[in-house]
Amino acid sequence: MNHFKKYIFIFLFLIVAKAAAQSEVKEYPIPSEEDFFASLPDSFEDAAKIKQVYANGDKIAAYGMLSAYFKEKATQRFFFNWHNVPQRMKEYNETYPSAAKSHLKDAQDHTGDFNADTPWKLPFVNKAGEQMNAYAIRHLFRQHKAGDLAFSYFLSDQKEFLPYFTAHVASLMAAYQNGQVELISDGNGAYEAFRGGNRIENWVLAHHLFLASEDYLPQDQIRTMRNFLHTAEVLYQTNQNFSYGNHQTKGMVALAVIAMMYPEFDPGKKYYDFAIANLGEHLEKEVNADGFQFERSFHYHVGDIDNYFRVYKLAQITQNEIPDSWAAQLKGMFSAMKSIALPNKNAPVIQDDTDQPMATQNQMDEIMALGYALFQEPEFGYFSAEHPSEEYYWLLGQKDLELLSTRKSKQPSMKSTALETTGYYVFREGWKENDQYMLISTGVSEQKPDHQHGDVLGFQLFANGEMLMPNYQVRYPLPEFQFFKNSWVKNVVLVDSIPQGQNWTGNQGGSGFGKFQTLPKASVTLWEPKGEIQAFRASHDGYENLNVDYHRTIYYFPGEFWFVKDEFTGKSAHTYYQNFQGNYSLEDAPTIARSNQADASGIDIIQLGGQSLTTQTAGDKGKNRITYQSESNLSHSFATIIRPYERYEDRTALPLSNGEFQLADWQINLTQHTVKNNKYSSDYIFVKEDLTFLIGMTEMTLGSHTYTSSQPVDLLLKKVADGIEIKSFSDEDALLTTKDEVITIESLQTLTLNPTND
Repeated sequence: MNHFKKYIFIFLFLIVAKAAAQSEVKEYPIPSEEDFFASLPDSFEDAAKIKQVYANGDKIAAYGMLSAYFKEKATQRFFFNWHNVPQRMKEYNETYPSAAKSHLKDAQDHTGDFNADTPWKLPFVNKAGEQMNAYAIRHLFRQHKAGDLAFSYFLSDQKEFLPYFTAHVASLMAAYQNGQVELISDGNGAYEAFRGGNRIENWVLAHHLFLASEDYLPQDQIRTMRNFLHTAEVLYQTNQNFSYGNHQTKGMVALAVIAMMYPEFDPGKKYYDFAIANLGEHLEKEVNADGFQFERSFHYHVGDIDNYFRVYKLAQITQNEIPDSWAAQLKGMFSAMKSIALPNKNAPVIQDDTDQPMATQNQMDEIMALGYALFQEPEFGYFSAEHPSEEYYWLLGQKDLELLSTRKSKQPSMKSTALETTGYYVFREGWKENDQYMLISTGVSEQKPDHQHGDVLGFQLFANGEMLMPNYQVRYPLPEFQFFKNSWVKNVVLVDSIPQGQNWTGNQGGSGFGKFQTLPKASVTLWEPKGEIQAFRASHDGYENLNVDYHRTIYYFPGEFWFVKDEFTGKSAHTYYQNFQGNYSLEDAPTIARSNQADASGIDIIQLGGQSLTTQTAGDKGKNRITYQSESNLSHSFATIIRPYERYEDRTALPLSNGEFQLADWQINLTQHTVKNNKYSSDYIFVKEDLTFLIGMTEMTLGSHTYTSSQPVDLLLKKVADGIEIKSFSDEDALLTTKDEVITIESLQTLTLNPTND
């Protein structure tokens, strides 16, 4: 009896599981054409007449009447008026002379891979004879190359692409009706929010372009419209609960666009209000207070700007209400990109940036063109291209394009700055293309950290117009994706060869994407973006399971070099590693490693006290690194100067044996230094004119006064008219003890001492 109950339970479970797996197909079927016409809403002119004509059997006439109505409405409900497509195609071809060739290649790639009536469910072999996998079918569902079909129809006279497109739409609808599509519950769903949303975005573009052709038959237009409306219903029904991330966002953009295109079918604004409310929740929860998207990736930040822009702009065109807060939030997203921009107006590679695997920078002028078109901010104009991208050309009206061609440009005034909520800290010399720049990454998203890399407290360094210590773009299905997402290809430290990212898991659909379940959490304890010496200090807990505490301190000497101190404190012996990306020679290692660029500029890595280090270079997929390895110890401290140089003559000379050497105008001393009546005992002493910077100071004598500290402190001393100004770079109060008193200096605060020469 117990066995019988067990089998009944399993049987019922399988029935429920099967029903759940078929939910979108079974619960939200595509209405038949007959039902579609019979249920046409009475909210538009001639609806009753069209119903009657169809019911009387004159389908061709009914198709013509209904398509004519919505074809005319489309002139006011999309980013461009299809009447203007011939003229805009001419201008487009002149502005982007290589576009036609590119569109044709992509269109032919798609038609070469898939029949118009392709299967929509795995397993199957595509037209090119390739076995389809999860990654490939997900991209089939997105229909990224649908626009290429339409562009090639007009620009390259490829008339066969229009019937191919309409047959493609019909094929998906038939597959859905027959239950032959990938289901959401299986992980690769064709109507999942992201894939369904992308498909709508691309098919809606193709649809509006094809409206300019008399070959786009009324019955095909109606079928495409039915697909849009049915997809809207599936998106609405399957996204009732908020879900973090860009997948749901993309689906809600599609839902909002369909609602604005066909308000007759949404008389109560059920779709529109739901989409706007959901997108508003995403804006509120997923755009940080500093303006950056919560997943911390440039790729996903730009993707969300694209999402919100489409809805915001189309709402303006169709005169639909949009919350007032959207404008400020969108503007903040563009402003956040200014904060992390490189001196050459590009953006760094941060987290899962996937546009061009192995690239070390991101292009941002095209997305900033959208920002300028919306807000006409001269600082947005500084980064903006004169022309939008080929894609965004079709999202902007003639007035927008004229604004861009005559845009005002103003160089930003900000220098070193931070997106503290997101966790990006930037040291910046200025905005000349050869100026120095460093971006430090500290954050891991609290929600959905799926796109985070093993680069906590890692940095990227740019100088002399080059990314000298880079990070690399990735792509999900590539076999090296997991490796390039982790610490050996970042400018970070490791303990016992253990990278930061742990417990890797792939996604449900098996598309190649994966994430680390375990990443360090960082705590920033010091940030000083101003002054003669700028500072950053933080720790992370990535090696607490080994009983190792770790802190990274970075001091920037603006326009000259960085000093990086990596400190480990353990309870048992470990081996400690320090990684820097780039191509280095080791002839003067371990003291100096050097990388040269094509114009003879370069970068030197100088290890202070590096004689006990082992140095090696390694790499993968043409990307190389240098790694410094300590001896096995309880604790270790790397003290490293990273110094870009502009010319061959500016290379760093080897330090002198007495522990003193010169870097441009800075004299660097190890342990002891005496100048006139002042004497310093400190781990590292940097002296330049009236400035003395002490790192790890325990005792100093100024005139006849001696000051001691029970804990090593970092102090900047500056000669001023009424004495010596002292600024503390310690995390907590610095306590300086004299024979008469204890002087307290708060972190990043200054006080002036006036020691006498008794």
